[in-house]
Amino acid sequence: MRYRPFGSAGVAVSAITLRLEDEPRLRGADWRKLIFAALESGINSFEIDGVSSALIEGAAEAFSTVERRLLFIGWRLRGSLDRALKAQAVHDMIDQALDRTGLGHLDLATLDDPDANAFPAETLEQLKALRGARLIRLLGVAGAGDKFDAYVASGQFEAMTTPFNLASGWVERNRVRSAVGREMAVIGLDYWPETLREAHRATFLPKPSLWRRKTDPLADVGGYDFLRNTPGWNAQQICLAYALTEPSLASVQVTASSPAEIEALAAITERDLPTGCAAQIEMARFSAQEAAKAKRRA
Repeated sequence: MRYRPFGSAGVAVSAITLRLEDEPRLRGADWRKLIFAALESGINSFEIDGVSSALIEGAAEAFSTVERRLLFIGWRLRGSLDRALKAQAVHDMIDQALDRTGLGHLDLATLDDPDANAFPAETLEQLKALRGARLIRLLGVAGAGDKFDAYVASGQFEAMTTPFNLASGWVERNRVRSAVGREMAVIGLDYWPETLREAHRATFLPKPSLWRRKTDPLADVGGYDFLRNTPGWNAQQICLAYALTEPSLASVQVTASSPAEIEALAAITERDLPTGCAAQIEMARFSAQEAAKAKRRA
């Protein structure tokens, strides 16, 4: 496993962050096995996204076997369009989380998607108070919309979690680099975007046609077929390996449903992208952008 500095916080986190999201079918023992697999693979960064008894029980048991200073634990805080995440709810949620897990403190508390969720000003003030009391070390915000960008620019957060993958355009890339310029730590989301997961979807561009005009600047530019045709690699592995090459990301967030999947994902940190793959990614992204421009002009 490789490790990177988490912004200016002075701590090192694994290149991969395991997101622990509530899953009804999993019991405490299942969560414990997943976390143990991650720890054994060198992963020390986790985000808890849920409050189910099974998840908290499994996390508490697994984390208790490791010195607290070696772990980086984040917590995702969610509201909704019709139910704002109020200050008292945040206080109670974090107080109960720390009590039930025995962690002592959270390294990161992240407000989830301000473009979709309501967060009163008092909520942020409560989080700042908890940070002042050292129950939370860092504050973060997750998302990708206009309100999210305003939160990032406010200077009130030390970290952000946002989508970044091989299909990301200039908006996403500039967002990441701007955050790094503010000394914010950046966690990459959605490394394997849904639009690239199935070969039959329209977002896959067709291979170049022999009948295309030679004057067409995209005549020799292919699509994302290489995700399915690269020997020794599958689409998920290529997408993760590419995200891991972005130096602006402190960590790339992943989810997994089994210890074997965690081990397979962790192994990608030790592999380099296949020769020529980076160039194919850039060509595919350029081709997609030009196709989108042409569609808008039409």
